[in-house]
Amino acid sequence: MTAWNEGDLVAHRFNPDLGPGRVVLADGRFVEVEFPEAETRLRFARGTDALVPLAEVGPLGRERSLAERLAAGAFDAPEEVTTRLEARRLEAIRQADGLGSFLGGRIRLFPHQLYAAERATRRDPVRWLFADEVGLGKTVEACLVANHLVRTGRARSVLVVAPATLTVQWLGELWRKFHSVYTLIDDKRLADVEREFGAGFNPFEAHRRAIVALETLVDRPDLARRAAEAGIDLLVVDEAHRLRRLPGRPGDPAYRVVAPLTAACRHVLLLTATPLAEDAHGFFRLLQLLRPDEIPEQVDPERWLAEGRPLPDCVSSTRRRDLEGLPPRVPRPVEIPEPAWHARHALERALLAAPADDPLQRRRKAERLERALGSGAALAGLLGRDEDEIAALARAADRDDPRLAWLCEHAPRWRERGEKTLLFVARRETLTWLREALSRRVQLRTGVFHEDLTPGQRDIEVAQFRLASGPSLLVSTEAGGEGRNFEFCTRIVLFDLPWDPMVVEQRIGRLDRIGRTRDVEIVYFRDPRGVDRLVCESLERIRLFEEPLGGLEPELLEIGAALRDAALALDAETLELPAGAPAIDPLRRAQQATETARGRLRSSAWDALHREPYTQGMAEAILARVPAELEELTEEVITSIAEIARLEVEQLGGRARWAIALGTQALFDSLPGVPAGASFLGSFDREEAVAAENEDFFASGHPLVEGLLGWYEDAPLGRVGALHLVDPEHEGFGIAAFYADGLETETITVDLRGRRRPEWERLLARRPLRSRRVRPETWARQPGFREAIARMATALPHDRTPLLLVAVRVSA
Repeated sequence: MTAWNEGDLVAHRFNPDLGPGRVVLADGRFVEVEFPEAETRLRFARGTDALVPLAEVGPLGRERSLAERLAAGAFDAPEEVTTRLEARRLEAIRQADGLGSFLGGRIRLFPHQLYAAERATRRDPVRWLFADEVGLGKTVEACLVANHLVRTGRARSVLVVAPATLTVQWLGELWRKFHSVYTLIDDKRLADVEREFGAGFNPFEAHRRAIVALETLVDRPDLARRAAEAGIDLLVVDEAHRLRRLPGRPGDPAYRVVAPLTAACRHVLLLTATPLAEDAHGFFRLLQLLRPDEIPEQVDPERWLAEGRPLPDCVSSTRRRDLEGLPPRVPRPVEIPEPAWHARHALERALLAAPADDPLQRRRKAERLERALGSGAALAGLLGRDEDEIAALARAADRDDPRLAWLCEHAPRWRERGEKTLLFVARRETLTWLREALSRRVQLRTGVFHEDLTPGQRDIEVAQFRLASGPSLLVSTEAGGEGRNFEFCTRIVLFDLPWDPMVVEQRIGRLDRIGRTRDVEIVYFRDPRGVDRLVCESLERIRLFEEPLGGLEPELLEIGAALRDAALALDAETLELPAGAPAIDPLRRAQQATETARGRLRSSAWDALHREPYTQGMAEAILARVPAELEELTEEVITSIAEIARLEVEQLGGRARWAIALGTQALFDSLPGVPAGASFLGSFDREEAVAAENEDFFASGHPLVEGLLGWYEDAPLGRVGALHLVDPEHEGFGIAAFYADGLETETITVDLRGRRRPEWERLLARRPLRSRRVRPETWARQPGFREAIARMATALPHDRTPLLLVAVRVSA
């Protein structure tokens, strides 16, 4: 294997028409070569066979042409030839303008997502606003577009800007679902860049696919400037409604750092909440970032809305009512007689009786109350050494907790029925206490999911939980409410109720997802009095247990604040709000504001102004365009290349599960993104891969798939061969040359008399391509074989170089 260095002069072994080339970049993974005569620059894997030193190309040391190899009988194995043809067909499907280039992700295929992604990418540059209702997959749509742009070469560098609370979720989503490795640009990474590349080096040059928190850009505006200077091809901005600019103002800090980036980047994707009519100005400001030429600075959104003018063709907004088959939420409130709550109420009374005369004391009192309502164990860490009485009440509350008793009765029944249950708690201390209590009282094995587990440990816990033989119940903190998919669970149990409705919504959202086929069963406990009763009734009034509350974040924040004030206003003896308490009205107003905003969302005036909106009637036609053979063809091609390359390949149980490893006999040491000795366990089947997130999905974008296809494209294997086809009406002998014609492959066949044979070309276009068993060495020994091949080759185009050349025999 030649070690290329910058400045080396080379030629392309299989495409000499490119002319002489010069190596302009050589690092540990790639070689980039400039071909001046062809006015092009190409990238190759480090160990490519496609390049040869220019000094070796010439009369004395030139590479033999395919025709010369064929005439000499230097045949490649038949499976290598057919694999090359099938790899070309696979690449055409993957790169085509149709849906093939959107299908690499570990996702179920939902037609509204494919429709939005395809619409967004049909004009160049891609500048689009995704404003779907919450839970319908805006993030997936953006990932589909990003993956498509990268796969088709329209974008090489990508930057995702998201709120700090969502950056890790984006990293996981891109890796688990789209095989894409991104780098989080935080203080630690910035320090690493400075140490490795020197002070002042642009971090977005070092990391061409990156994620950065919006808050980081606001705190360090110079980073946004450096991102613009790095020439980012694609910018993705999540929660774009946080970018605010009032009329006649320059905008808030978030707007001011992101707006110049949107102008500097060729492709831009904005993700936002469903637009409300009263926020017309903010909505139009986002559209102006995408299409400033179509929406002038002085546009009047209210007039636009009143006139019913269609919105620019740069926005999509799918609503739940546009889809069919979404399962309903089914609340299952658990009513337990009041005497069972005695110990918990005693603890609650003691905490409410504590004085709170200033804001600091009120905050401390609220925190103690909220922790205690989770468990006494969660409260223990906040108690002082002199609070023995409250500590004793906390231990008693846990010992006699009616929620625990109810779980001990019902959880074993769920296990016997083979049902999976996801149980949420707010605090890690509650999680530990609850798991130990369930194990001790009813010997119930439980899984665990919390923020202190490493990503690998989380994957293992979820994988074991999915197994029929695994735990029937998984206890999770709020870490399980971020980005994970637990739709396979029968139910969700809300062991405690956070005072922030958005946290409760995030919990339920782990089960309430498109693709779920059964009702979303939500179990929660209705304390007969006290803070929990107050929280429970508030959430029931805004119907959170019955339908999603996406797009209502401002109203829900108000409810959370009002609930905190109301909780502190409860009477310590009765555990009820006193009549006329000042905290009552703010809570009622917040609840009413939420209901009013929900009504406005349902009747959004913008709906009628979207161009070509998605409708359920489109679903069947969209799914019919999904290439039916894509997964099967990928499996056939990749496993064949792996075997040709002498990797260790083993088919396992399941529809399309394989174990593939770079063993000691492999023809290469490594591939881009695939280090020496790497091994993979995964599936080529989409549904199987979606169900097993801890295994690989061998599809477009996966490093092994891309590495093997790239290696075989450049390899000298499978370029000269022999095929024996069956057609009694068109018998004969000749050659077939296969040429690259864009993404397609053009076939030209010539017989012994130098005539073109279109009927043979139709035979060769059939799939699967079937050839009788061939012993090419016997063909090569036939008298006149060399001369016949040379003669027929002269009838082929002289100005084109074939990808492969085969001798063809057609007989009955």
